[in-house]
Amino acid sequence: MPSPFTSSEITHVDSANDTIDSLLSISRWASTTISYSFPISNNPLFWSSLSGGYGFQFGDGEPWNSAFVPLTAADQTNFVRALQQWANVANLNFVQVAETASEVGDIRAAYTEDPDESTLAWTYLPSPSTLAGDIWINTKGLLRFQDWNPGSISFETILHELGHALGLEHPFADPNDPSKVALPRDLDNTRHTIMSYTYSNLEGDEGTEFSFHPTTPMVLDISAIQFLYGSNNFYHTTNDTYTFDDASTYHETIWDAGGFSDAIRYAGAIPSLIDLNPASASRIGQSVYVQSNGVNIGSPIHNIWIADNVTIENAIGGQGNDIFIGNSASNSLDGGGGTDTVVIGFPRHQFTFGKSSGHYFIAANTNPANQDILLNIERVEFDDTGLALDLDGHAGEVAKLLGAVFGASSVANQEYASIGLTKADEGLSYEQLGAFAINATNLTHHDEIVTLLWLNLFGTIPTQSDKSPYINMLDNDEISVGSLAILAADSEVNAQNIHLTELMQTGLAYI
Repeated sequence: MPSPFTSSEITHVDSANDTIDSLLSISRWASTTISYSFPISNNPLFWSSLSGGYGFQFGDGEPWNSAFVPLTAADQTNFVRALQQWANVANLNFVQVAETASEVGDIRAAYTEDPDESTLAWTYLPSPSTLAGDIWINTKGLLRFQDWNPGSISFETILHELGHALGLEHPFADPNDPSKVALPRDLDNTRHTIMSYTYSNLEGDEGTEFSFHPTTPMVLDISAIQFLYGSNNFYHTTNDTYTFDDASTYHETIWDAGGFSDAIRYAGAIPSLIDLNPASASRIGQSVYVQSNGVNIGSPIHNIWIADNVTIENAIGGQGNDIFIGNSASNSLDGGGGTDTVVIGFPRHQFTFGKSSGHYFIAANTNPANQDILLNIERVEFDDTGLALDLDGHAGEVAKLLGAVFGASSVANQEYASIGLTKADEGLSYEQLGAFAINATNLTHHDEIVTLLWLNLFGTIPTQSDKSPYINMLDNDEISVGSLAILAADSEVNAQNIHLTELMQTGLAYI
């Protein structure tokens, strides 16, 4: 254990990976068991005034400053909570020690003063110096006046400073060190690493903070800290379900060390995006924005990330219109309520698709045994076509109306199907959709409309006696044009004409 006048052993590091190296300082603690303490006094017995320490004890160095204040009990609670977030992802064991004249923590945290109110905190990196691992919070900064609750910029700041105390650096270029590796601009932001200073959204708009800040290390932080200390291979090793709802706001990265049937479950109603790929992100629940002076900028950002080298096999959507992106594992994707879509970023011909045991399945032709199971999914979108699966819903209405109004062969017209699905998904009722289809034929006379529907159903021109009852109903406003289209669409002969049973196995193709 270190004393006020000595530091624990360190070791030098270099990953030979530019992305990770951009976040690394030159050293880390040699041990994975790291102590921490909360100083309660600036008495010289507890601080080094020697060379490599804080200098003359009556100067204005950090502990000697008259503004020195210990952390409050609430601060300490959230500080330990932030430590735990790092321990969750890395092979780290944090041990609290009580400060004495002969023993202090590797990491120490207290308040002191910097006249610049925009300076929230600063930290000394692991090194042979007795300053190493010391975290100082500015009494003139926001953290002195704001609770350090998760989601606040204060909690993110503590996570950031602990990253420094463990050996992480800022990812941007250092003008005083030309050899410093920097992250590319599109990665140098706090969506990817809490060690960045840049708050930016997907459009590249920059602000000063988030509406809700990260509550864990983010994807690149996790990769870097695991390089330094190893992974926590005992965290979430069983089949875990990560549940999110609309009652809370989230901004985090999931680290999962094992299991073979893990799931992300959304128990809410806001349309969401769930991407199961490692090092990828989702938008789930309450929106999180980049802000400038408290004002939201642009579109919501992704707020739930999956760490690299993590496999989450399954996803369960909420009551809204959700979007799912699977990964290389066998996935079970359950849309829940709403009109839900699975996005496949490859051409249709590269996949086998069908229905078995009451559910749809999809598998790459190169790995047919690796099937994704689709439950309560209404749309599958390949990069060249789409399949509408809700043949008992909007897709069925569109397919049947196409057959009745435009003829059975039109069911294969993907452009027509796309127009109909768009209108149905936008909220047109079945009757309104029928009227929309009839209007698209440019026929206005009741005789012409009845003749068209009869011809498409039976393949023959109707006699006057065949069509008179329907013409009379239209003339007398006993039935609307849209309702007559539905009457034809829902007929058994139309179902046979368009091969509705087969469509229920294959889905309705659209573009």
